[in-house]
Amino acid sequence: MMKKIIIGFLIFLSFTVSITILNSNTATAEANNGSIAVLLFSIPLTMCLVNSNLMILPKILSSHNGSYTRYKKGIENIFLSVTAILFILHIGLTLLVVGVKVNLLYLIPVCIGIVLITVANTLPRFQLELNNKKNANEVWNIIIRPFSLPLFIGGGVMLLCVFLPSNLLLIGFFFTLFSTLFVSIFYSYKAYQSIK
Repeated sequence: MMKKIIIGFLIFLSFTVSITILNSNTATAEANNGSIAVLLFSIPLTMCLVNSNLMILPKILSSHNGSYTRYKKGIENIFLSVTAILFILHIGLTLLVVGVKVNLLYLIPVCIGIVLITVANTLPRFQLELNNKKNANEVWNIIIRPFSLPLFIGGGVMLLCVFLPSNLLLIGFFFTLFSTLFVSIFYSYKAYQSIK
């Protein structure tokens, strides 16, 4: 319930900021950035569209033997992280609209870092039951934790890339991303080899 409240608050805050800026004289975005209304309202409307799935999913998945209730926290974490990423992007665009010079490139490590941390925290919740597909499900359950831990650490390091000078930002970003994926796959493969 708390995650839904936070999501609703972020959406409300995005619309409030957009409406306030549109009705004031602070909007100074140039024509090459696009329409001011589009810049201010495209992301809040996208947030509404994305999170409408939180209302639809329980109804769609209710017929699947309670699978939604089993994965509810993980699904809500995913929607909360997507909403947070969109909110961060909205802040960047809002600053552009009011004339503050913002390097939107710095938002990329923040957004990807949030994604990696969310995936790392969410994946272990999706452990599969051991039934007639015991072998495949057991492999998934064993390799999921070694895959998640490097993602979490890599996501934290990715957030720190924001403090790099602009000429090193992309190098640090790609180095961290590829290192994180390589280490995750390596540890998952080692876990897989241990059960063979």
